[in-house]
Amino acid sequence: MENNPSARNSQARQVQVPAGARQLDGNLRIPEDARGTVLLAQGSRNLESDSSFPDIASVFYEAGLATLIVHLLNEDEETLDQETHFFRFNVTVLQQRIIHIAEWLLWSEETQNLSIGYFGNGPTGGAALIAAAERPDLVHAIVATNARTDLAEPYFTLSLIHI
Repeated sequence: MENNPSARNSQARQVQVPAGARQLDGNLRIPEDARGTVLLAQGSRNLESDSSFPDIASVFYEAGLATLIVHLLNEDEETLDQETHFFRFNVTVLQQRIIHIAEWLLWSEETQNLSIGYFGNGPTGGAALIAAAERPDLVHAIVATNARTDLAEPYFTLSLIHI
């Protein structure tokens, strides 16, 4: 059995991440000499496809960044969302969970010295922008692809620039 922390950290592992009153499952992968951490946050599986998240995480990992893939909703919430659509555009819930996860990254012994970036798609991209506006001290970069920036606009006094 190898005790080398860098060899141990190069493998992805399942983690339980506190996100407010919920514990969410995450997949954490830390390369040797990591330069930062990217939180790849997914909202409703009923709305957002996460099939590319492992590939995207691999690109970040190869660039020397730790990655944490987290579904922001648990199974019960996914079922409720499928029936009611309560969570899929609820950026308030999503952004609060992103903030809690970022705080966990700062408290975790493995990632506490790494800067944090957010990666979100669709409504979760909008929630990532809100989380960054609410707690700019936690995040150093944001990638929001196909983001529903319209969901974030009420949280900003300035209009967002759509690129």
